Amino acid sequence: MAIQEGFGGFLLMQGKSPFRVRALCLPDIDSPIGGVKQLYRHVEHLVDLGLDAAVVTECRGFRPAWFESDAPSYSLQQCVNAGDFNRNFCIILLPETYLTVDWCNFWGVNLSLNARVVLNQNAYYSYESLQTLAAKPLSAFYDHPSVLQVFSISEDNHLFLSRNLGLPDCRLSRIINAVEPIFRPDQPKENLLYWMPRKNPEHVKAVLLGMQRGGMPYNQGWKARSMDNLTHFQVAECLNTARIFLSFGHPEGFGLPIAEAMASGCWVVGYSGGGGSELFRYGASCHVAFGDWAGFLDGIEHALESFALRPRETELRLRRQASAVSALYSHEQARASIAGAWQRVSEAFTVWKQSL
Repeated sequence: MAIQEGFGGFLLMQGKSPFRVRALCLPDIDSPIGGVKQLYRHVEHLVDLGLDAAVVTECRGFRPAWFESDAPSYSLQQCVNAGDFNRNFCIILLPETYLTVDWCNFWGVNLSLNARVVLNQNAYYSYESLQTLAAKPLSAFYDHPSVLQVFSISEDNHLFLSRNLGLPDCRLSRIINAVEPIFRPDQPKENLLYWMPRKNPEHVKAVLLGMQRGGMPYNQGWKARSMDNLTHFQVAECLNTARIFLSFGHPEGFGLPIAEAMASGCWVVGYSGGGGSELFRYGASCHVAFGDWAGFLDGIEHALESFALRPRETELRLRRQASAVSALYSHEQARASIAGAWQRVSEAFTVWKQSL
């Protein structure tokens, strides 16, 4: 029997995947939700690593229209009919939002016997998903022997899972969220200021009103626009031509819009959401404490002043920031981190099967 070494250290027998991965993404929602896109990207990486991986949807043929992906996808019923959930060969990849799911009856299917990997894209949802702060659902979700690994996507997320949820280091893997190359700092820039209104809209209103009434200097010739219900490509087009991005997301597991704005050469003012705190270390943006609306206005005023009085220095700092973010959160870094994490999953899966 021919055995070849797969990318990331997986042993592929006759070119076949040692196990299949089915990533749950139900119900079918076609709204711009970043976590959904990242789940599809994760499956793309797994396929490129040589694994039999696919997204599991509610309806056959469903695919979100606001971003492009070539990740394989099957409906839950298709997977059942094909016998994909055989526990000897299948690992379930699931989001952290499934905290209170009944695995004995997941959309009518018993998945309680399967090994699982949790892709935690926002550890703060671990508490928000509960009606009361109860330890039992957290224990059932994270401490069950079938949970082989929990993936975190930021330093802050990783610390939360370790410190606040008490998960041991051996069951935690940090993976990288990649900033896609469509976000570029070398496009012609205009005096444009953008924000996303979906999260904390009352904060958006308060800051915009403060900008109007606060007598902000250096704001002549600037245009402020909302990015709402745009495709992923349209968001990139906006950020690539903008100079300032306002971040209102909180709490966040990573804050990919912040990273994308920085990679586009934007000065970011606003909330890190917790998960995005590692992105504000490059010195060409302004982190604002959550709810500090006066501090938000101070940050915007400082950015406007920098562009008005120190344009060449400001552009250089933004280029350096964009270069650092694009390098650290690249496709290659994401692939390497995912390969390492799934190598640990593979080892844990072997031990788990021996315990059955």
